[in-house]
Amino acid sequence: MTERQALIALNRITGMGAVTAKRLIEAFGSAAASLRASEEELRAVPGIGPARSGQFRSAFAEADWRTEERRAGELGVRLIAWDEPDYPRALKQIYDPPLVLYVCGDPAALQGTAVAVVGTRHPTHYGRESAYSFGFQLAGAGYVVVSGLARGIDTEAHRGALEARGRTVAVLGGALDCLYPVENRDLAASMARQGGAVISEYPFGRQPDRQTFPMRNRIVSGLSAGVLVVEASLQSGTLITVDQALEQGRTVMAMPGRIDSVASQGCHRLLRGGARLVTCVDDIAEELQELISVAPSRPQPRHAEGGGQAGRPAATGVSAEEQRLLDALGDEETAVDDLVRLSGLAPGQVNGLLVGLQIKRRIRLLPGARVKRT
Repeated sequence: MTERQALIALNRITGMGAVTAKRLIEAFGSAAASLRASEEELRAVPGIGPARSGQFRSAFAEADWRTEERRAGELGVRLIAWDEPDYPRALKQIYDPPLVLYVCGDPAALQGTAVAVVGTRHPTHYGRESAYSFGFQLAGAGYVVVSGLARGIDTEAHRGALEARGRTVAVLGGALDCLYPVENRDLAASMARQGGAVISEYPFGRQPDRQTFPMRNRIVSGLSAGVLVVEASLQSGTLITVDQALEQGRTVMAMPGRIDSVASQGCHRLLRGGARLVTCVDDIAEELQELISVAPSRPQPRHAEGGGQAGRPAATGVSAEEQRLLDALGDEETAVDDLVRLSGLAPGQVNGLLVGLQIKRRIRLLPGARVKRT
């Protein structure tokens, strides 16, 4: 049995979390060796003891990785174990990274600079519009938008990112074949088709429950450089994500709301506690400047013409398309309509690129729909 197969098998065992798995691997040298350990040897591992050693020994004897691999192949899902190169770097650094990620979509989306946009399942109209707008602008600027596919704020953030033709990642609170909520099935499929991903740490067949949703929150924050809370009440489960983010050393940001809105009371408490107040995407970019060395580039087409080099980010931190706009702009103020004509790009594409260039401090948007290089 390979180490990858052993990790997939361990991940199927009830009660086998990342921390326990780490202890087993430290004790026996590998996941594969852990599956061969006797009950007496398991009992000596810190945190297992007599009660769980017998349970694990019985489960190890029936450990099955083949079923997961076969089911993954049928569904077009990629399994990525934590010792493999494609496992997200940011996630591997947290205290309890998942043993295995089940990925539907493009695993490359898990490596980009990400911002989590989270909030209540029962947002106000203001919250819905704001989540959609932040999702759109963040994705348009090249950030990966991470959320949980839940109703409300999560859904709007994902939708905004898709509308900007950017990348967005959903972390599920259950298995990929038990997607919840079911009304977001088409949304999830669109995310996977458009260069993003829908992921889970749970083996096939695991239904979401009260325990799995809080557990998935550590992955939402673990994948991200920062977490933006759009709307949350004082009792909102979103605040669990905030706690996880703080433990992981991620930056926490919050959007202010009406002082009489229950949906914003959690945000206001975060702001009083020192969270960064965010009113626009520029605030997020400024907050993350110390966390990332180069501003992210816009997502590029996977199959560009001309030898595969077109569409790759330039060494200056801007993409080839963004550089094309800057070259067309020159040193003078230029109307956006003229910029569309000079660059040869579509109007919608130009607008999205301008948002990214503004966040990267390469241009200024002026009154009268005019643009100038900084």
